[in-house]
Amino acid sequence: MIIEKKKYGFLDMVLIPFKVSPMYSIIFAIKYIADALMPTLSIFATASFINNAIMVYNGEASLSSVYLSIALIVGIMIYSTLINSLMSFVDCKRNIYFRRRLVPEMLEKLARLEYRHIENPETAQLIRRVCPNINFVYGGGMINSYEHQFFQNNVWEMYTNVLGVLEFIIYFLGITITIFTQVWWIAIIIVLVSVPVIYFGNRAGGKNYGIYMEKSKVTRQANYLSEVMMSREGTEERNIFGYVEQLNTEYGKKLKVSAVLWLKAFARNTIEARLCGMVVILCFTGTMLALVQSVTNATITIGMFIALMGTMFGLSNKLSWDVNDLASKITEKRKFLKDLTKFTELEEQEDATSKPKKNMTFNKIEFKDVSFKYPGTDKLILDGVSFVIENGKHYSFVGVNGAGKTTITKLIIGLYTNYEGEILVDGKSIRDLTQAEIKGLSAVVYQDFAKYNMSLYDNLAIADIDNSNTYEQAEKAIELVGLSDAVTNLENGMDTLLGKIGKDGVDISGGEWQRVAMARIVMSNAPLKILDEPTAALDPISESAVYHNFEQISKGKTTIFISHRLGSTKLADIIYVLANGKIVESGCHSALMAENGLYCDMFNSQVEWYRSDVDEKEVTGDAQKE
Repeated sequence: MIIEKKKYGFLDMVLIPFKVSPMYSIIFAIKYIADALMPTLSIFATASFINNAIMVYNGEASLSSVYLSIALIVGIMIYSTLINSLMSFVDCKRNIYFRRRLVPEMLEKLARLEYRHIENPETAQLIRRVCPNINFVYGGGMINSYEHQFFQNNVWEMYTNVLGVLEFIIYFLGITITIFTQVWWIAIIIVLVSVPVIYFGNRAGGKNYGIYMEKSKVTRQANYLSEVMMSREGTEERNIFGYVEQLNTEYGKKLKVSAVLWLKAFARNTIEARLCGMVVILCFTGTMLALVQSVTNATITIGMFIALMGTMFGLSNKLSWDVNDLASKITEKRKFLKDLTKFTELEEQEDATSKPKKNMTFNKIEFKDVSFKYPGTDKLILDGVSFVIENGKHYSFVGVNGAGKTTITKLIIGLYTNYEGEILVDGKSIRDLTQAEIKGLSAVVYQDFAKYNMSLYDNLAIADIDNSNTYEQAEKAIELVGLSDAVTNLENGMDTLLGKIGKDGVDISGGEWQRVAMARIVMSNAPLKILDEPTAALDPISESAVYHNFEQISKGKTTIFISHRLGSTKLADIIYVLANGKIVESGCHSALMAENGLYCDMFNSQVEWYRSDVDEKEVTGDAQKE
């Protein structure tokens, strides 16, 4: 395992890339070391060539004395010309290899995170700093839009920054030792000048990462506004409401804030770097004058003087810009490692990526005095709730928004474990079940269900990852949810690619997408089927028909219906009515209507929704009897 739970420090900038690929790490280390040695080698090659050329000109040496220095200079030039092109090719292969090694591991880590970290704003910010540009669906499952370029690039940049430090140290030592052998006190001045440059670079790095943290929040908001203005899903409402100009203005404001944050950091860093650069230039001007005096005194040769002058210009530029930038980046990466440490310390769900257990069964699920509030909040969503779900029966949870209906489903499927009271499956705490058992226990369709841009059959088959269901069963599921006519009109039937991501993809309506989601739950072998308002895009009559069909195909299974619209409740054996986090009424439809309580009021207020030319008399008659 490459990314593990530990406190990450400076050494990990080297250790992580070596864990990913020792070969590529060594290749690039050799390249950086070679780059560091070239300037020193160039000094001696240039000095030797000039000195020998002067001697040849003066008749003090033969022409052959310059051959070796010419060969060295040509070799250095060939190396400088070819190495970058060659390493660009190697880096492309390295990037692909790193992506193949790191992305799956980060996927695994994200899939194992406890669900509360996904919904908690603070930890969600942390996750997005480490792995930005991700939209994930919890549950061992799927990362929808996934770009881990930032993470893998950060890992590699940490290493190349360390190699950059190593390169500069070797380069700096080579130059200063060479100068020290010629004029020792100039070398000492160069060392002293470099200290404040490194200090300011280190300070800038810490501030830059802090600005990045602030900038990332604003940038993410701007990206969302951009997505709203450009997405296909919002096309109709953009035309109807004409909000593009207003959102575009807000988008511009967000980008301006982001730009201002970055420009302030850039301006500050530039001023500090330029001030340091001016000090370096002034000091180097003095040292160059001293070198001229050394030539006059014959302390150094003309060749060494010319070679050192060229090198001093390069060293001045490195101290003015490169060292400051490198120190800043190293500090930024150390801040990133602190975030990575916090990220790896986030609690994980044991066996989160395990497959659902086959042939899972239960006799009874019982909530006993369960209270729950979401992490980081003080409001009780469930307040001492007790009820029983028995195998083979159909249940309906009804209530106004915020009553706690969806929260109950989240507790049943194990997304949260920080509740008070007990949730028992056949007398065993749900906390003691494995993730495989919890996944095998239930299948859920939420209102905000996923739309997979893959074939229709694959959209259904992912509900049964062991592929025990066949095309015939998929066709049956499609028929039961009322999609048969729509599938008949598709050119490739169930093999048709849904969505516009592919060339031959077909976009279907929102209502048809919801029927696909419901067909998916039909394909699941889980004994408990939960429908949490998945028919919101359907009209009440169609919704009632879908629920009726679903009730027919769920015989022998246990179902839970959750809906604001009460057309499905008459199919339920038991209805639980929630209000203010408590179950205030329970019973079958007729019994609750007879009580003339909250449920009766809700049902009577909606009865007109379900009248049609076909069933108007039936619905009216039922209402009058009850």
